[in-house]
Amino acid sequence: MLAFTRFWHVTTLLLVTLLSSMQLTYATLALSQQLPLAQPELHYQITEATLTIESLVSNPALLHNFSELTPQQATIRTTEQQTVWLLAKVTNPYPEALSAVLSYHFLPADKVSFYKLARDLPSAELLGHMGSDLPFAERPLPLHSFSQPIQLAPTEQATFLLRLQDAALLGTELTLAPLPQLLRDSQRQLAYDNVVNGVLLLLVLLACYRGLQQRQFALYPLAGFYLAFLLVLNTLNGMGFSLLWPENPELNPVLLYISVGITLVFLTLFNRATLADKSGRFALYINTGCLLIALTLLFSPLYADGPLKLKLLFSCVSFILAATVLQALYTSLTSNLRYSSRFSLLAAAATLNLLLVQTRYLSSFAHWLNAGLFILLALSAVLLLSIPKHTKNRVN
Repeated sequence: MLAFTRFWHVTTLLLVTLLSSMQLTYATLALSQQLPLAQPELHYQITEATLTIESLVSNPALLHNFSELTPQQATIRTTEQQTVWLLAKVTNPYPEALSAVLSYHFLPADKVSFYKLARDLPSAELLGHMGSDLPFAERPLPLHSFSQPIQLAPTEQATFLLRLQDAALLGTELTLAPLPQLLRDSQRQLAYDNVVNGVLLLLVLLACYRGLQQRQFALYPLAGFYLAFLLVLNTLNGMGFSLLWPENPELNPVLLYISVGITLVFLTLFNRATLADKSGRFALYINTGCLLIALTLLFSPLYADGPLKLKLLFSCVSFILAATVLQALYTSLTSNLRYSSRFSLLAAAATLNLLLVQTRYLSSFAHWLNAGLFILLALSAVLLLSIPKHTKNRVN
């Protein structure tokens, strides 16, 4: 049994190293493939939601009121009364016609409209509508990004406008790529997502099996955490929308906050089940407070609007992750319960990792964060296999 466990550990670490190197290689290849095409010059402005495209392009003061995007503006806070406009100037450097795809990559956006500005008249041509508030089947391309095919004449310079609407937060990442390259990148990301989904399902089964084998109740909330984390991941990366509820976009904003709330509930229950005997009432009060906070986020779609739900999301996640890390450090320093604190730290790191990836605050490190998420999950599998058998109903 010991030999098998060591073999499994070595195999897991080799697989982690291989997939991490593959992820970084894909990042380098994607960057090199995008170099032949000029990236769009991006500018933005925020207006009232009632402003139409006709009013914008017919008013010179508004049309020339765009500001250049800075790297610090990877995301923009908005309300239901606001609209963000992105202006992208695209140049075809080739002496022949060019077919390419403009892709907007912030999946939680409610509505995304693509327009092409006319050169001679103050008007704009509507290219397409899409967004998380619209059915997945209405997208011009069945991709998890909001992608619009465009055509450019030889040496043509065109201006495109994007109208973005959301009640809380909007990203500003826009890329230009040929369709074959976009499909390759999408397939690679899909393969990575499927690997992570498989690892999460294995962690659920492994945690349940080890909990049943060793009669350790704490591993059941841990299995629930991995299952809820799987729902959060597939809600954020669009796989759930495209496969499970493609004709019901109203589920997108509801399931996000519900799934994050369930994830935090299970994490809090795991922390409570692994509290040391000498933790005292204060630790129990903090854990009970974390449980109430997680339930507040879980039921937030019933009483909160977009900005309030976003504030609750960040506040609840930050507070519960901070409490989880503090409890893990306290438990490791004051008791012999080693594995519970390690699981807590890995769960907190994985949740923070996913949050950073999806909010685009560290978009330039997205490939590193994707590889880091898989490493954290693989280490969780190693820890599950390493837990020694214990007579008490607590992870040692």
